[in-house]
Amino acid sequence: IQSKEATLQVVYDVLRNSPLFRAFQVTADVPDIYMQEFWATAKLHHTSIRFKIDTKKSVLNLEAFREMLHVSPRIPNQPFADLPTEEEVLEFLRFLGHSQDIRYLTDVNVNKLYQPWRSFASVINKCLTGKSSGVDSFRLSQAQMFWGLYNRINIDFAYLIWEDFVYQPSISRHNRIHWHYVRDDALFSTIKVLSRHQATQQYGAILPIELTTNEIRNSKAYQEYYAYAMGEATPKPKVSARKKKGDSASSTTTPTPTPTTTAESAPRLFASAKG
Repeated sequence: IQSKEATLQVVYDVLRNSPLFRAFQVTADVPDIYMQEFWATAKLHHTSIRFKIDTKKSVLNLEAFREMLHVSPRIPNQPFADLPTEEEVLEFLRFLGHSQDIRYLTDVNVNKLYQPWRSFASVINKCLTGKSSGVDSFRLSQAQMFWGLYNRINIDFAYLIWEDFVYQPSISRHNRIHWHYVRDDALFSTIKVLSRHQATQQYGAILPIELTTNEIRNSKAYQEYYAYAMGEATPKPKVSARKKKGDSASSTTTPTPTPTTTAESAPRLFASAKG
């Protein structure tokens, strides 16, 4: 996975070393008719999905899903950590940096997160959940994946991806416009680091050194990202902004500088222990 944009390349490099990466690589070239038949017959039954392919009845549950994705295998005597509560997730997102106040999860907009966290959230939202709409919003399960990735905690990622999948509001009547095909698997190439309302990237909490490797930190992409994040260099404006004349520049509000946290001192945010 490659990107010409430095921050996005660093995000890809970090994800490559994460327990989630195998889930990004799972793909299958399935005939359109089978995808149509799956969505037309899929029904949620308790905690599993029942469907038909070529008139053959099948059942998909969490454990089969876990095996398919090759993530979060069950290891004897190593239970998964407790998932963070919604309030703990909100505290975590506020720490990373968001251009507007966050009171509820519905206030979170991926486009308003500061880098590199906006790119992490975009990749999870678009490439891992299969979303084709509403990619600027965050459900709790997606935010919990984000939290686990940042803190390097052994949470059940497979369960969270599964929960997001079965969360579909009406799985047996899935909108045909949103059917997912193998051609959609190249979604990494569609990730944007700026929304149409932004002229340049804003940076928040620095990437913790624990999420990187010597190879990542010595890369050209990381050096460029780090200079932006620490305020040592000015992020390049997007092409459309560079083409604008002086009158356009005068009407653009300069982003408020956001305090950054050094890589060495970035705190880990844990879920509170259950009583």
